[in-house]
Amino acid sequence: MTDSYLKGLIEEVLYVWADPINIDELSKILFDFSKSDIRKCLEKMIIERNDLGSGLVIRKFNDSFQFTTRKASDKYFETLLAKSEKKLTNSTLETLSIIAYKQPITRVEIDKIRGVNSQSTIDSLLDKKLIVEKGRLDKIGKPIIYATTDFFLQYFNLKSLDDLPEIRTGENEDK
Repeated sequence: MTDSYLKGLIEEVLYVWADPINIDELSKILFDFSKSDIRKCLEKMIIERNDLGSGLVIRKFNDSFQFTTRKASDKYFETLLAKSEKKLTNSTLETLSIIAYKQPITRVEIDKIRGVNSQSTIDSLLDKKLIVEKGRLDKIGKPIIYATTDFFLQYFNLKSLDDLPEIRTGENEDK
């Protein structure tokens, strides 16, 4: 089987899947190909689509890939896509940023930082699939620990958590 055949299959899977798909899942679907061949092909496809100026590009989120439109084209699609359901409140953004920077973290730790109960905000973030329960701590009460998801990266247009902006504190800023 040729590279062009594998490229076509990957394009078809990315199109049909719609959401980000990781290499493990992709290799289960394309079982005739090795993970390394799929990864190499994806990397070539990313470069080719960028060089061609293609309308659909392949974006990488951690170890997941997805067809997306170019960021520069967003202004043309704003009216097409109703983004009102995507808006996050200030308390939701505050909680989400705490989780993003401190993960894995428990609700009690989040509450301590925020100074208020965060359970409803955490529930909202879970519903939006921006965070996930990553297990439980081996402490009294076995508290749930939370972390961000690949959808979080996609939502905020980040390749990985390393792309989060650095936190600046008042101590380091000029007065």
